[in-house]
Amino acid sequence: MPKEFSPLALSSDFRLVKTRTIQYLAVCLVCCIGAIFADHPLTHQLFWFQDIWLIALSTLIIFTIFFYKLNQFGSIYQKSRAVYFMALLVLAVTYLGNKFILLDYDLSRDEQMANFDATIFAHGRLVWSLPEMWRGGADVLNLLFVSPAAGSSAWVSSYLPMNAAIRAAMGLVADRALTGPIYNALSLLLLWSCARRLWPQDREAATVAMLLFALSGQFLFAGMTAFAMPAHLFFNLLWFRLFLAERGAADIAALAAAFVATGLHQPLFHPLFAAPFLLLLLRERNWRRLAVFVAGYAVIAAFWLLWPQIVQDAAAQGAVVGGGAGTSLDLREGLAGHLVQLAGTVTLDGGNIVFTMENLLRFCTWQHLLLPPLLLAGWSAVRTDRMAAAIGLSLLAPAVLMAVIVPWQGNGFGYRYLHGTLGSAVLLAGYGWQRLRGCHERLRPIFWWATAASAGLVLPLQAWMAHGYYAPSAQASARIDASGADYAVIGTDQDLITRDLVLNRPDLSNRPIRLLSNEIKDIGRFAAQICRPGVTVALSTEPFLRPVIAHYGSLDFRTMREAMPMLQAGFERAGCRTLLLR
Repeated sequence: MPKEFSPLALSSDFRLVKTRTIQYLAVCLVCCIGAIFADHPLTHQLFWFQDIWLIALSTLIIFTIFFYKLNQFGSIYQKSRAVYFMALLVLAVTYLGNKFILLDYDLSRDEQMANFDATIFAHGRLVWSLPEMWRGGADVLNLLFVSPAAGSSAWVSSYLPMNAAIRAAMGLVADRALTGPIYNALSLLLLWSCARRLWPQDREAATVAMLLFALSGQFLFAGMTAFAMPAHLFFNLLWFRLFLAERGAADIAALAAAFVATGLHQPLFHPLFAAPFLLLLLRERNWRRLAVFVAGYAVIAAFWLLWPQIVQDAAAQGAVVGGGAGTSLDLREGLAGHLVQLAGTVTLDGGNIVFTMENLLRFCTWQHLLLPPLLLAGWSAVRTDRMAAAIGLSLLAPAVLMAVIVPWQGNGFGYRYLHGTLGSAVLLAGYGWQRLRGCHERLRPIFWWATAASAGLVLPLQAWMAHGYYAPSAQASARIDASGADYAVIGTDQDLITRDLVLNRPDLSNRPIRLLSNEIKDIGRFAAQICRPGVTVALSTEPFLRPVIAHYGSLDFRTMREAMPMLQAGFERAGCRTLLLR
């Protein structure tokens, strides 16, 4: 009998499984304690409404399946055609989830701006010129995450354009909401291909990785949204698969994928993923490939550093009033702007630790039940396998950096700043499965029962939570649209949640045009600007907004209670008809 299958090895490996599982649950407990002290209302409420229940359910299931004697199962083995079926199933689930779980609604500003830009790009423009009446006073339209490079005469988001551009292209041939589901389906196929390339003689480890991936709540629910993160995951996996091919043509194709990946959303995510693999080339003294990648990334970085200036030039040339002759492209100016912006985000205080603990907790609770323990078991491969070390570093690098520069992630399922490296986490878990080969006989039934529980208990609970998270805002938005008003004034004293209801089309063709109440500084002047006979203004009320914020805790309405009657009187004096949203 081979050494790894001896009773002693089996016992030792199974003790390792239990040890890693207990370590994982202990880390979750520490993170729970830390998350209790989160002082941000959204983070605090997501912990109490979602994460605490998910970790309680996960702990109960894990203890049940680990400490009850389970029937034996055969090898965990899938043929390639089963993987294609799984990819189609993932596509269907995520598309239907967008429609029926998330109600085809963009909850957060990140999601909204992706489709906002997609609408602009679908019309063949880089920016959209603002009507003259709004220039200089567009803050009331909600300029959160709108690019300052566009100036006061036009608008487009401050994000890099490739996520929105791909969504725009999808919208020309099919439903734009298919973009995320297609990313997810292709990501699953790429994950399978990467795993088979890494472990050509071990189809079981590849199958385990594929199932961990397909039943990740973070993976599935993010694919239902317009977030850039599913695109980051797909292009990172595509880049990694091309990198593994070790061919000149594949390296050029990888650089093309890197160009898109760097320009999807924020420029740091893909380079952080790719850098450890370039360090691997350096360690292996593979100078030719390293030179190709370094030169390619220099060109990619130069282009995306110049993007804000390209936007500024497009805004200047497209402006009807206040246009200019265009702007020169200065790489040093673009680099300085990005460094200043990055430096402005750096914070080092106790809040970083608390937010990072909550982020890691959310990452763990929105995965297949056995992904975190197997990932911890696979971490030992980092010390002995160079590729495993690069994969591990590609996961660790963004976690460390984002803990310093942007510790608060806002909305999202799981930890979305690690979403692009979810493939790395799953592959490390595959290494963990290989490390535990001595106890596969005992581990297989545990894995199958954990897989069944993830699919049958955890994912339905997460779907219910996701629907409860999106539905109040989606329903409120639909009621605003159905009001028949020309303008809708929305707001509370703290507009953390409700400001995301203030979303307008780039051409302002939506009715009602939505306005932020907190940005109306001079009601007399503003009402005179928009009011005329026949114009109706809808005003939000506390009963209308209560369902939207109930899931996130109580917000203060005192100032709004005083301000709304004043706004109502001001609009009526200027000749507008008003109605109250209740």
